[in-house]
Amino acid sequence: MFTHASIVLNELKIPVPSESWTSCFIINTFRLPLSYKYTCPSPSTWVLVINSLLTVLGVGLPVARKQGAAFQDMWGELARTLEDFLFPKQPSPSTLSMEDFQRDEAIDCKVIQMIRDDILSYSSTIPADFVKQIMKLLNRGSIHSTSSDSFIDTDSSKKLREEFAKTCFETLLQFSFINKSKGEEGGITKMAVMSLLQRCQEVVRKHVDDERLSGKCPLPRPRLAEMASVLKAITTLLRSLKQAPPGNVEKPVWKLVLQLYPCLVDCTTSPSPSVCKALRDALHEYADLLSPPATVITNGTT
Repeated sequence: MFTHASIVLNELKIPVPSESWTSCFIINTFRLPLSYKYTCPSPSTWVLVINSLLTVLGVGLPVARKQGAAFQDMWGELARTLEDFLFPKQPSPSTLSMEDFQRDEAIDCKVIQMIRDDILSYSSTIPADFVKQIMKLLNRGSIHSTSSDSFIDTDSSKKLREEFAKTCFETLLQFSFINKSKGEEGGITKMAVMSLLQRCQEVVRKHVDDERLSGKCPLPRPRLAEMASVLKAITTLLRSLKQAPPGNVEKPVWKLVLQLYPCLVDCTTSPSPSVCKALRDALHEYADLLSPPATVITNGTT
């Protein structure tokens, strides 16, 4: 269709828009309703638009990968569109039913699956800057957080995208340096994994501080669910690190892992059963990292 239109425009001596311009225009057109998401006049609008975008990308991404030079401007626009959709400024309304919430979360996960199958699986043929932007999105989504930072927030009806966070985290690990041979493109995500560890540490520290401030008053359920999710993420990450080839995990990563341990110990006073269970699993993963000093003194000799 595009080729036929180009022939007609050439005959009429009308400038033919580039493929990059056309793809940017299409994605930019989708971006507005996708960024509005829950503020769209009709709840079905953004659903129709995201399904249309996925259909377009299913056809367009293979072409863009083969003709990289012609689609240079498209990748940045696509990254911004995906970010606006997956992390809208306006969260889901409190009146949204659990059934509708799960439906919406499934759509978000579908987008992550598209990123996994159609983008990251072909990262060697896609601009590195775009891949890094996508990794940042996965890192951001891998640990869900409540919309309020206050420990006195008593709105227990807030919903967390647990399945979405799990999908992001698993995708991040799948394409991280952990599962690649040294020197492969997976190495570009080393900083993403380190950032993930740092974020885990921040969430754990804040949880401990807020529990102390709250006294005998338990934290809201969304905060407890968030903490349990972070601890599960830590457990999964530690298992992956231990299974990775030794040369693939650099010392700064292990250093962050060890720095996280005291923070986890501080959580042992938590009264929440779900947090304690997730914490126990995370602490057990440290057993393989414990070893005696390199120099052992026996009967006064070394």
